[in-house]
Amino acid sequence: MRERHVLRGDAVRCQPRDRTYLAYVNNVMVVAFQVPLARYGTTTAAARKLLLPLSAASAAGGVTLAVSATGGTEQAICLLTASAVLFTLAEMLHAVVSWELSLALAPGTAQGAYLGVHGLAQSAQRSLGPLAVTAAIATGPLGWTGFGAIIAATCALQHRLVRDRLHGSPLSVPPVTVSEH
Repeated sequence: MRERHVLRGDAVRCQPRDRTYLAYVNNVMVVAFQVPLARYGTTTAAARKLLLPLSAASAAGGVTLAVSATGGTEQAICLLTASAVLFTLAEMLHAVVSWELSLALAPGTAQGAYLGVHGLAQSAQRSLGPLAVTAAIATGPLGWTGFGAIIAATCALQHRLVRDRLHGSPLSVPPVTVSEH
């Protein structure tokens, strides 16, 4: 008998090897692409521009995760893989954007305080993230769509709000590197 759904609104019914596969996809992507993606956020304006693909990846990740509950096993595995790729991409873009913008938005005399708040935000994310994911799982496909949409809307709003506050030069990259001496 074939299992019809890999992911349902009220329960995740993946085989252990399927969950391992998705974790493997996440880890390989981070190892392979985290540093190369950082090159796209070396200025504050570039980091602001990354908010749009971050928004799109989050929304698409939520939709693909929601749609994965509607078909057969093969479709679910393909859509879960796509969702893992999209959410991993969003996570890597967020790492680049959040660091650069936390420095760019800080007044020159308060950069340490802003970076402290940035660190607190990461701690809050680690605490509240599991609750948000649990709520999305409990809500089902609509919850995953909402999860992606909320992240996407937050990124789009941030893109709009920070445009007038950006400094001309990047703050997280020194103007002269060691290799240029």
